[in-house]
Amino acid sequence: MRGFWPGILLPSWRAPWRVLALILIPLILQALPLSRASAADPFYKGKTITLIAGFGAGGGIDSTARVMQRHLWRFLPGWPEIIIQSMEGAGGVVAANYLEKRVPPDGLTLALPGRSWFVEGLVKSPGVTFDPTRFSFIGSSGVTPAFLFVRADSGIKTFEDLKRSTKPLPLAAIAAGTSTAMVPRLLAQIGIPVEAVLGYGSTARMLIAVESGEATGFFLSEDSVTRRADLQRKGVIIPLLQTRPVIAGLPLLQDVVPPSHQDLLALTIALDSFGLMLVGPPGIPAEQMASLREAFMAMTDDREFLGDMARADLSPGEALSGETIETAIKALAERITPELIAHYRDLGGRKER
Repeated sequence: MRGFWPGILLPSWRAPWRVLALILIPLILQALPLSRASAADPFYKGKTITLIAGFGAGGGIDSTARVMQRHLWRFLPGWPEIIIQSMEGAGGVVAANYLEKRVPPDGLTLALPGRSWFVEGLVKSPGVTFDPTRFSFIGSSGVTPAFLFVRADSGIKTFEDLKRSTKPLPLAAIAAGTSTAMVPRLLAQIGIPVEAVLGYGSTARMLIAVESGEATGFFLSEDSVTRRADLQRKGVIIPLLQTRPVIAGLPLLQDVVPPSHQDLLALTIALDSFGLMLVGPPGIPAEQMASLREAFMAMTDDREFLGDMARADLSPGEALSGETIETAIKALAERITPELIAHYRDLGGRKER
């Protein structure tokens, strides 16, 4: 028996112990790896996450969702598969309604509804059935500053120059309910000589209008302006205001608006303040939320993800954690009053409902 493995392993054992070892040790060695693997298997192993895109194929929301599809799984324990489901309609409201009312809180269905859906929820727009404060916020990779730009040949070099202008400056805008129009209108309400000129339809057309001299300026997010970075590089346009402290010495929009209009401003620029958020339905378990939030933030700092975003002509901006978003959304919601909603709708050219 000394040539048998228990004898080699424990040469001093007596025969009864060797027989017992012969029976038990193989069973123990087989059972331990199974129990350890079972205990260590992460939740997402072997599972599939559905990622809902709130806009149609080919746009910025859908494109961002597909970049996330290629990268988020790499940072989740268990390496789940991720599939895309398109659910366009009402600027992301359809996707948000579905996410809150129809999706189980198991961490297997997430969404990128869009940029404006949560504001529509806060102001209780028609068709909204969700409460934006109840969602499970995972993170945002799309927070970029916005700027008020004017043509350099307008004779206006600073915001103080603009305040002294004797006639309103025409600022190109996409549509009444966008920040491109609502911020200029808010500035006009506090006595700044600007006016929103509607109907340009896209940021690309706004840029062309200012380049050609058809409009004097615009209010746009940085990621939209960088598509025509040559306009600033060549000195065609200059910035007068910013929403985040990016350019040293340039005034913040928030600092030039009086306290009486701060809540209205916060609601108006919320799209730029929160960016493109990845969210889940209310009530995702804490363990899954922790995994999703950690994975999201790791992804937004990943070189391959950032390279893919750049190749897709997408600007990720400054990442926000889910915890930060959750706190900020609830703080914004606490400032919402019927009077503020009425002012917001008026600013956007909507009738009170």
